[in-house]
Amino acid sequence: MLNQVLTISKFTIIESMRNRLLWLSFLMMVIGFVVVEFVGELAITEHLATQVSVLAVFLRLSAVLLIALFVVSSSLRELQDKTLEMILAMSVRRSSYYLGKLAGYILLAVIVGAAYGLLLMVYAPLQQVLIWIVSLVLELVLVVALALVMLFTFKQTPAALTGVFIVYLASRVMASFYLMSQHPIIAYDSISQKFIDGFVAAMTWVLPDLNRYTQTEWLVYGTGEWQQLWPILMQTMIYLGLLSSVALFDFYRKNF
Repeated sequence: MLNQVLTISKFTIIESMRNRLLWLSFLMMVIGFVVVEFVGELAITEHLATQVSVLAVFLRLSAVLLIALFVVSSSLRELQDKTLEMILAMSVRRSSYYLGKLAGYILLAVIVGAAYGLLLMVYAPLQQVLIWIVSLVLELVLVVALALVMLFTFKQTPAALTGVFIVYLASRVMASFYLMSQHPIIAYDSISQKFIDGFVAAMTWVLPDLNRYTQTEWLVYGTGEWQQLWPILMQTMIYLGLLSSVALFDFYRKNF
């Protein structure tokens, strides 16, 4: 089983090279560098803080977008080209196929996160950048697992990507919505308001708290500490296990 997982992971990396994923990541780094230098020229005060803030947000969003697009498009291509059927016909377990693809995509997330961190080292302290990189990789791990779940569920690129981005954005902002619902400017006691508050509270338990991940303030104010990564790592492992279980359950029940 391990040999199957490693082989599938290896070919996943090779496919990313053929699809120019790393070249596209490099292009996004160049675009980010140009934009940040332009923003630095426009900033009246705190040039470096402004540059770091803009660059960190740009790199994080571009990394999430690239990884989600690649995971969905490459996996869907294997479904449409009947490549998956050929692989499963060679006595390859579905769990081995899934774990191989997952491992390959996670390795790509590590490569992309490390490459983006190299650019950030030009503008931010090394330790803060390293903490940011680790957090970004953990965030991308969840994006990979979520993309595979959406792919096996919908088997269409637009629907799968829409599902990924909706869940991702909700996970990013749900904590803020919860705080606003708990401390409103004007308190309402209607049934609809109680329902909304309960729904938001429930979503905070269901969705991962991505607001803790890859915080820009670590780079700007130097507030990042290695201890902050432990809760993020534990949360990532929990949701990775849950999403993988859902993906495998859906994968096994489908006929190819």
